Amino acid sequence: MPVIRDTTEDDWLLLSAIRLRALRDSPGAFASHYGTEVRHNERQWRQWLRSDMWLLAFENGTAPAPVGVIAATREPPVPAGDHFLSSLWVAPWHRRLGIARGLVEAAAERVAAAGAAAVSLWVLDGNDAAREFYMAIGFVPTGERQLAPGSSDLHEQRMRRVV
Repeated sequence: MPVIRDTTEDDWLLLSAIRLRALRDSPGAFASHYGTEVRHNERQWRQWLRSDMWLLAFENGTAPAPVGVIAATREPPVPAGDHFLSSLWVAPWHRRLGIARGLVEAAAERVAAAGAAAVSLWVLDGNDAAREFYMAIGFVPTGERQLAPGSSDLHEQRMRRVV
């Protein structure tokens, strides 16, 4: 049974390992790139863990390496009362087992307990699997669109779900 747990800055090696795996496995799904993040040092990974809420999913309670990840933050600026979800990824051999849904639900529960009214996220154009997944778990398109960070031609749309 998958186990989802909160992180501390001491989990920086776990976060860096799974984040870099995600960027290698699904380079078109993120607004960042492996070549950028592989150069991050310990201080940068620890700062990321201090500034955002990160959750890791493990295959079971004794598994040494995570098989999924998600982040929640108030950045980039989101509507008042909302938290922003990002960086969702599940290892290919663990997909379609409910881990992604569990990570989203756990993140939504934690930010709701902290007073959030809703969660929102951005989905890159062309990432139809992600858009369908988010719609299946209650997210709706807001109609907002923007250029993906760091891109001059790739757009994304905001989706939102009340928590």
